[in-house]
Amino acid sequence: MNTKVIIAAAIALTAMGCNQVDTSEITKSVEELVQFIPDHQKPQPSAQQAFTPEYWNLLNQAWQIPMPEGEIGNEEFLFYFIEGNGDCGSTSGKHQINAVETKITSDTSAYEVFEYVHPNGNKDRHKMMLVKQQGKWIINDFDSTKQQLKEYVNNNFITPDLAFLEVKGRVKSVIYDNKRKAYFDEQGNLTKYCTEFSSTHNIDEDGGFDEVDDNGNVQVQLTRDDKGYITATYDGPGGGEFFEYDTVAIRLTLRGGGDGGYWIATKFGIDNEGYPTASTIESDLGEETATEPTRITYDKTDNRGNWLKRDHEQRTIEYYE
Repeated sequence: MNTKVIIAAAIALTAMGCNQVDTSEITKSVEELVQFIPDHQKPQPSAQQAFTPEYWNLLNQAWQIPMPEGEIGNEEFLFYFIEGNGDCGSTSGKHQINAVETKITSDTSAYEVFEYVHPNGNKDRHKMMLVKQQGKWIINDFDSTKQQLKEYVNNNFITPDLAFLEVKGRVKSVIYDNKRKAYFDEQGNLTKYCTEFSSTHNIDEDGGFDEVDDNGNVQVQLTRDDKGYITATYDGPGGGEFFEYDTVAIRLTLRGGGDGGYWIATKFGIDNEGYPTASTIESDLGEETATEPTRITYDKTDNRGNWLKRDHEQRTIEYYE
């Protein structure tokens, strides 16, 4: 068999494979899956079965990002997917859709453009991208929002652990010039944290501490509150720090440390024009003094909006792609 015949046979087999999937199967899947498209609220856990892991993860992270009430702006795509889905689960009921274009692109991928019919008779046009996994068609993208979600999460994703290091986005690591370090998983959970002392000291056999250049083995103890926020750290002779947060905005508001009856802290805030501020609070045997809040000057930030240099602090940030 010559080369041309082989190529022609391969093309025929590929086409045959795609034609084995009936477009009516795609339309039926879309009718079932559309009830899981969120409307005005985060999808319920039961909706996870309807999405690819990547798309579900983006949706899940996007809905963790705090947003002032009523300030939707460019993130409107999070709120207006399909009207009336309530809890975005099977109890949402039947939705009327009219298929406009159904395209099978391979044995495991397809899309459908359809009209969604509102209860008042108005119609919106949408496009659902599907992939087949474990014998089921599931949502891989909806109205081309996957890229919007990626950009939104990359720039705004926040968790209590990310707030602890004053970063947002899909952060993988934060490393300071003084060798303070933090590492995160893709869900924004802290997996390893090192203070300046723990990075530069090893515990010897007698329980003493030997200084090293980096990667010390001293473990930092973390104390968390009932919401999961890190409220204190302790690394032995290096000492400890304490932290406070705005749990609505998921933002660090105070970081301090001290010994005995003396402690000093930096309080972070936002002024009336939306600029970040800092002030110093000092306590000596219970007598507190505080400076007036002043705007923070960031000498260098990255393209995600996270600071890389301020005052005497410098750090590098690595992100998940």
